[in-house]
Amino acid sequence: MAVLLVDDDRDLVDVLTYILRREGYEVIVAYDGEQGWKRFQEDHPELVVLDANMPQIDGLEVCRRIRDVATTPVIMLTARTDEADVVRALDLGADDYITKPFSPRQLVARVKAVLRRAQIGLSAGVPSGEELKAADLTLDLRTRTLRRDAEEIRLTPLEFKILHYLMLNRGRVLTSSAIVEHVWGFSGAGNEDLVKVHVFRLRQKIERDSQKPDYIRTVPGVGYLLKE
Repeated sequence: MAVLLVDDDRDLVDVLTYILRREGYEVIVAYDGEQGWKRFQEDHPELVVLDANMPQIDGLEVCRRIRDVATTPVIMLTARTDEADVVRALDLGADDYITKPFSPRQLVARVKAVLRRAQIGLSAGVPSGEELKAADLTLDLRTRTLRRDAEEIRLTPLEFKILHYLMLNRGRVLTSSAIVEHVWGFSGAGNEDLVKVHVFRLRQKIERDSQKPDYIRTVPGVGYLLKE
């Protein structure tokens, strides 16, 4: 299984290439966005690990181009701490992100989880031809669409899966770690920010006032619940 690794930090690329090859992956490398986009078109990898901040073409633009032509999973590497930048990457279609510095074990776990989710598909375990309702929200599991009253709201695949999980457990508090394990396929503490940025995006789409959320409520120090 081929992983395209795109980063202008050659030392980091060398380390990650060694780690991923030791795990049995074929690794294709590129050191800037332009070269990474070219290698993606030529080699058709199963997954892309992509630095957000690179010369020539930055990783966000490469991610956008990939999403225009393919559903290949993308993990974004970023040293940026601005939440808006992370949200933009996810909104462009990145499946996951890792903030530098990170451990090689963390990257390998994320790669395995993203590939496993891609192979299983979001349809696994989701019955067709059914709807879930909470307040005035209706989630159509067959068409993967959300309606708020008569308004249709477009969701990304990850947003759909998070909302689906919340609606299945509406009225119950779900911890951030439980959401990460269900949606991304890996467990462990320290992934609160991963959930936070997606909940932020969901609130922007479904709440009438995202600053005063009514549907998805935060339970401080615990997680989130969707009102019944």
